[in-house]
Amino acid sequence: MNKPLLCACFFLALLSAQARAQFTDPRSYNNSPVGVNQLELGYAHVPSNASIDTSLIITGARLDLNQGTIDYTRYFGLLHRLTWVEVGVPVAGLGGSVAGTSIQGSIVGAGDSSYAVGILLAGGPALSPAEFEKFKPTTTLGASFTITAPGLGVRQGPGTSEWPICGRIQREI
Repeated sequence: MNKPLLCACFFLALLSAQARAQFTDPRSYNNSPVGVNQLELGYAHVPSNASIDTSLIITGARLDLNQGTIDYTRYFGLLHRLTWVEVGVPVAGLGGSVAGTSIQGSIVGAGDSSYAVGILLAGGPALSPAEFEKFKPTTTLGASFTITAPGLGVRQGPGTSEWPICGRIQREI
């Protein structure tokens, strides 16, 4: 283990002005044949009989969240390496009420869309479907660049029209 590198990364993380987290999909940097178009549809329903803020208890509160996600990915070859572009848009509806009162409301809208481009730098040659059948998977090293655009939903307060940009390098065994 490279202790100086680990210590340097830890020190840089402590200097960061903001803490951020991300969901890293497993196998997101595995090799695929070129020419593949991938469409993913996701849905989640979350019912709740509690308020969103746990420090503010509202008796009789009821919330229902319905969220769908549409994600499209296209795989192609660039410089003899597997490359992809990806576009994703979440759409959600949130409705709520408080029992025994006339308080109720709902909102529906698109969330923050994301646009990504990625490439496998090692272990990921651009292969046709016929070549891919004979390919033996190896460790991969990939890099991607993602930009998130503000959604079309309701925006309030400072920082609501930001366009976050994220770079990522990942190794998969």
